[in-house]
Parts: sequence; C-alpha cells; structure tokens
Amino acid sequence: VPRSPQTHHLLDAARLGRLKSTAVVINAGRGDAIDADALAVALREGRIHGAGLDVTEPEPLPAEHPLWGEPRCLITPHVAGGNHLEETSEQIIRIALHNVSRYAKQQELLNLVSR
Repeated sequence: VPRSPQTHHLLDAARLGRLKSTAVVINAGRGDAIDADALAVALREGRIHGAGLDVTEPEPLPAEHPLWGEPRCLITPHVAGGNHLEETSEQIIRIALHNVSRYAKQQELLNLVSR
C-alpha cells in the first residue's frame, strides 16, 4: 500500500481483532500500515498465530519494544525490497526457506541477529 493518511495503521487493533486466531500477519511493504503496539498485544494474547515483519514503525523498532521478545514474531532487516545482487537474493531465499522449515518443526532459527 502507498504511505498515506488513509493507510496509516490500516491494520489497527480493531482490524487485528477481526482476524482468525490462525492468522499470520506479514508486512513487507510499509511499516506504518500496521499498528506495532496493537500487533504486539494481539500476539501476546494469542488472538493471532504469528507475524513476519520486514518493515516496522518506527524503523528500527526500539530495543525495548515488545515485538522483539515475542516468540511468534519474526523481524527481518528490511531486505524484502529486492535490491540485491542475484547471489545475495538467492542466499536470502535459501536462509528464509530453511528457517521456515525449522520454525514449522519448532527448531531454533539460524542466523538470528542479537538486539
């Protein structure tokens, strides 16, 4: 979505509340399209299953933000834009697919970044 007043917090607490408990929220577009605080609450309370965020508001998220400690939230370092060398893109895809498989098996993810 484009960044605009109409899309700011498009996915807010009310919309998050309408999602199924099995929903996984993915944001690789605009950080401000999702209310990060409302997302953290929905995850903590088990109202949605998980989240994958390549962009956040603010970016980067402050170290104390609850999403960093949420085990069902994967935050990547704003790499979804595709502005990489072909070899880099291939490596990103390999790592992501491998980690999705590990996540599904409840195994520790590889290449985690310390905060």
